[in-house]
Amino acid sequence: SLQFATPPFRSSSSKLSIPLSYPPCQTRLYCKTTSIEEVDVIIVGAGLSGLCAGSMLATTSRKVLVLESHDTPGGCCHTWTRRTPVGTFHFESGPSLYSGLSSPTSFNPLSNVFDIIGERPEVKTYDRWGTVFPDGRKLAAEIGPEGFEDVLMGAYGTPEGRREWGEIMKRMKDIGEASQALTSMSLREDIGVIRTAALRYPGGMFKTLKYAGELTAPFKEVVEELGIKDEFVKNWLDMLCFLLQGLPADGAMNAVIGYMLQDWYKPGVVLDFPVGGSGGIVDALVE
Repeated sequence: SLQFATPPFRSSSSKLSIPLSYPPCQTRLYCKTTSIEEVDVIIVGAGLSGLCAGSMLATTSRKVLVLESHDTPGGCCHTWTRRTPVGTFHFESGPSLYSGLSSPTSFNPLSNVFDIIGERPEVKTYDRWGTVFPDGRKLAAEIGPEGFEDVLMGAYGTPEGRREWGEIMKRMKDIGEASQALTSMSLREDIGVIRTAALRYPGGMFKTLKYAGELTAPFKEVVEELGIKDEFVKNWLDMLCFLLQGLPADGAMNAVIGYMLQDWYKPGVVLDFPVGGSGGIVDALVE
């Protein structure tokens, strides 16, 4: 069983613990108002990490208590609503780009969690995105290598930028494959990793260990190594990294960039968006 304890609010009906009545902002609140005598696991924080840990533990028949100081689960990844005289507005707090949630075989760790707990948010897919440039120009480019190289680079790229992008893709290919060589569910910090990863996925384990140092190194070292100078290429990488994790490219690890380039720049790629935004993901984990 999975229970939530948040600051006390007025309760109404019963579900999981006790969901509270909707306040004017239409945020769903969870609260356990009865005394808790004994649980097997206590998790502090109902962000994505806490929710993933709690929901997976709950599938093993353990009694799990998740403590949260905010009035709604999700941490930095949640959705809320505000009603105003001119209409109702929905706000999104969380990642702007999602991938790997709609694929039946996915390297996305969150998708693996959904497989384990048997809950999954409804997801819409899309294969192109609108891009607005500083000069006001707008382009609807197909996601993937063709859209970037033919449309975006065709409009704003330079011969040198095309060359540099090709060098980045070539340099990050092995790192990207290594970032997807093992499912994150097989990794652990004790000797048991031999059974869960090395014996089950020997090829993937070998590749991960081979590139372990590069996977955890900052991407800016690759930029310096290749001598990347093209402003469009650097700004594009900064934008993608910011949308993905809220950091520019030079603040990201190679594992993040490698995974992104491996996953998003392959033929036929689509991106996902959960119905209800980040709140849809949180609701699936809560259920």
